[in-house]
Amino acid sequence: FSYVCSGMTAEFGKQWYQRRVRDNMITRRILMQRICVHQFARMLSATPNIPELMEKFKPLITDKLVYETGVSCALKLSDSSWTLDLRDEGTIKEGCDETADITLDMNNDVFLGLIDGSTTTAAAYMSGKLKLEGNIMQAMKLSSLFKNMQSAIAEEAK
Repeated sequence: FSYVCSGMTAEFGKQWYQRRVRDNMITRRILMQRICVHQFARMLSATPNIPELMEKFKPLITDKLVYETGVSCALKLSDSSWTLDLRDEGTIKEGCDETADITLDMNNDVFLGLIDGSTTTAAAYMSGKLKLEGNIMQAMKLSSLFKNMQSAIAEEAK
């Protein structure tokens, strides 16, 4: 009797283990497909027009943000350049201002990753995808602007 019961238990254990491994593989495959679908959808969706995004972000620059940051930033992207003036006027203008306190140089994908929240400024900088000229402490002050941009994108998606 004990042999039969232990045999059934062993068989049950083997089946349970095989199901667990199979389910784990399926779960991994689904997660990989979700990641791939997310990336694929991002590629297929109309590439966000940077000038349109910058127009949407202009209302985000408040007097409080200008007061808290006090930094002028030249933003050099793959196909355009912008000046984020959070020092004097609180404006976003197309074109690179050479008198900016800091310069952030990155491609469009990294910028889109920063504003949609899929990457952070620290991670982009440490991986070499974001190049910084100027004081890194002043650059850290821009994180609140990027967070505001993320919030605006999230609200628009709703």
